[in-house]
Amino acid sequence: MSKAAGERVAELVPKIMGAFHDLGQQHPKGERLSMRQFQALIILHANQKLTLTQFCQKLALAPSTGTELANRMIDLGYFSKEGEGGDRRQVYLTVTEKGVELMLRRQHALTEMFIRFLEPLSARERQEFVESFENIWALIKRYHIKSTK
Repeated sequence: MSKAAGERVAELVPKIMGAFHDLGQQHPKGERLSMRQFQALIILHANQKLTLTQFCQKLALAPSTGTELANRMIDLGYFSKEGEGGDRRQVYLTVTEKGVELMLRRQHALTEMFIRFLEPLSARERQEFVESFENIWALIKRYHIKSTK
């Protein structure tokens, strides 16, 4: 049963993601981040503060690739890095105010997109749609996230 369920989810997720992509503009005008850069922003924002090593691990990147990505995000003004204590080898990354503003603009764009999607649905269909995502998130939190935020 697990294999069949895994296969079905693997089949549905790309379809769902593709359908969301087809709903319309999800990126604020002028946003020039690649998917990898935006993924990095999401990961760091969700964790608030990560060492460079943790950042690379969460994105499954080699240290050199992760360092290059982090430096690019710092150059763009979305991340800042700071050392902690006397150990200059331990570098922490945080999201800057500019990065948080981009996250909020992206969330607003997604909200508008989903409002347009949900509008023609009945009240019951809207409720089912939202509850489905709430159930998915509850299961993910319960079984696969070590620390809930």
